[in-house]
Order: sequence, then C-alpha cells, then structure tokens
Amino acid sequence: MNTIDPTGANTYTNMGGKPMAKSELNMDAFLRLLTVQLANQNPLEPMNDRDFFAQMAQLGQVEGMDGLQSSLDTLNSAAMIGKTVTAVRPMTDANSGGVNSLVTGTVTRITMRDGKQILGLQEANGGIVEVQIGGIREIKG
Repeated sequence: MNTIDPTGANTYTNMGGKPMAKSELNMDAFLRLLTVQLANQNPLEPMNDRDFFAQMAQLGQVEGMDGLQSSLDTLNSAAMIGKTVTAVRPMTDANSGGVNSLVTGTVTRITMRDGKQILGLQEANGGIVEVQIGGIREIKG
C-alpha cells in the first residue's frame, strides 16, 4: 500500500525546523505564508481584499527600503576608495582590547559577498585585509 505524505503549514512556512533568520524573510517567504493563510482561512469569513493588498504594499515598501539601504552601502563604500580607514580585524573581538584587534590601511577595493559589502584594506606591509563595512571604526582623509 502506498502512503501519502501529509502536507501542512509546516511544509510552507518552515515552522517544523529552526526559525528563519531575518535576512531570509523575503518575498518568497511572504508568498508561502500568504498561500497558507489563504488556504486555511474560514470560507464563511474570507480575507478582505483591502487587507490582502495592504499586506502586499507593505512588503513592497520593505523590499524597496532594503534595496535603498544596499545602494547606500555601495555608495558609501565607493566613497572610501583611496581613504585610510581603521577597522576591526576579521575574526577578532573589538572589545578584547588587544593591539592586533584593529587594522589600518587604505581601501583599494570593494567586494559583494553574501549581500554584504567587503572592503579590501592594503596595510603598510602591502598585505590586503578584507573587512566588513560595519567593522569600520575610523575614516581618515
């Protein structure tokens, strides 16, 4: 006898596993959630069209703001090329107080990795250290 796997809200909303990270909440997750919401609504009291379109508009605004933030980060990164910056060295804790926790160098390149801005700093010895834009502590002209 063949068995049929049950399909429920857990399949579409990831409720069965670990919670989604904030960065994973996107249009696809919203549409999956909306599909489950529509499929499980009370047929005698369906969702109001106005509520549905309001949710879609809010999601569009949030995605637009995320795109704007990404563009601003790119613009800020580009403005730093050629400037000397001090940033938290990767894989160290800024609060450790250690001498080697900060790196100072000239920004020579910008790279996008996993949706994050990575700056390439050239140190005085010629080595390149990659730091996230959020790790910058000081910018010198």
